[in-house]
Amino acid sequence: MSGVGGRAVAAAARRGAPRADQGMAARARAAIVLACCGALVMAGCSTARSPLPIEAGPLPRSPAPAEPTPASSDPGAAARPDGTCRADGRPVRASEPPLWPMPTPGRMPPGSRMGVIARDRGYLRVGIVTDAPPAGLMNWRTLRLEGFDVGIARAVAAAIFGPADVDDHIQFRAVTTSEREDLLRSNMVDMLVATMTITCERKRQVRFSSVYYESTLRLLVRQNAGIADLADLAGRPVCTSAGSTASEKLARVPPPAPRPVTRPRIADCLVALQYGDVDAIVGDDVLLAGLAAQDPYTTVLGPPAFGAAFAAGGQLDEPYGIAMPITGDAVGDDEFVAFVNGVLRQIMSDGTWTRLYDEWLRPGLRVPGRPPLSDLAS
Repeated sequence: MSGVGGRAVAAAARRGAPRADQGMAARARAAIVLACCGALVMAGCSTARSPLPIEAGPLPRSPAPAEPTPASSDPGAAARPDGTCRADGRPVRASEPPLWPMPTPGRMPPGSRMGVIARDRGYLRVGIVTDAPPAGLMNWRTLRLEGFDVGIARAVAAAIFGPADVDDHIQFRAVTTSEREDLLRSNMVDMLVATMTITCERKRQVRFSSVYYESTLRLLVRQNAGIADLADLAGRPVCTSAGSTASEKLARVPPPAPRPVTRPRIADCLVALQYGDVDAIVGDDVLLAGLAAQDPYTTVLGPPAFGAAFAAGGQLDEPYGIAMPITGDAVGDDEFVAFVNGVLRQIMSDGTWTRLYDEWLRPGLRVPGRPPLSDLAS
């Protein structure tokens, strides 16, 4: 936050401003958030050598996805013939074993998906969220994308092209939650690193890497609003981003339940909360920590706020995976997923994952991070 409006909000907060001033401060913050989002929408197309992402625009109609290869290494895979879902309804986490040995950066195997990306095209196409700090955001001072997911994407590109000038070999495309699967199935990106939760239904549409971050569902509310749990929100508007797993889970809450409200972006939910249009936001811990950092009058409620019934069966789990297209070339798809899993194993073992976590996630989550290496088959 900068300029006269930012200084006014900060000064009001320091003085312990009365309620009317706090309302004006909320509107000032909301206007700034809207301006930032508007700037993102105005971003134009880019080449692989431009720091500005391509804004996700109208997409062609998606082709019917090919059938995924069963992930038979998971004990629960037998519950579904396609290997996407376990007997308890939770997604199969098994993915292709990490590629080993990994090819040398800059020397990808001829004929492989990585070789086509490296030699025929010269850049990796990545769908990324650009307005969801600390996962992905645009630093307008440096005109460079930053965040935890952005760092994961750069690690994959560096494994293909080498670490030197890695952004010269990535074409980022800005994407909203509701557009992610269509963008991938339309073959407009090679992968999505966009806070995308692995689910049974999504595994029938796209290929997933192993889990690269274990997120969990949380509630964001205004401080001193008298809201302690989901029961306090019965019949009241609660915001989530359209197309998210949070919106699906919220819609399944039995009565008396909150009234779900969706917005295109999670940042839009913060604006709605600041204007009083909604009473809470449901989302992943990473995203809500980023929203709380933008508004000191909000607080994040932990898992007990959802109650035992909601939390049962892993409903609070939001395991993030890198999503890749199902192209119909099963061998090529398998090899590409295995390569990406090989990159994940490398960065989780050499300290890169921990460095990214400490830089982007730990300040908001306030707990040490642990790489989810157990989900990477050896």
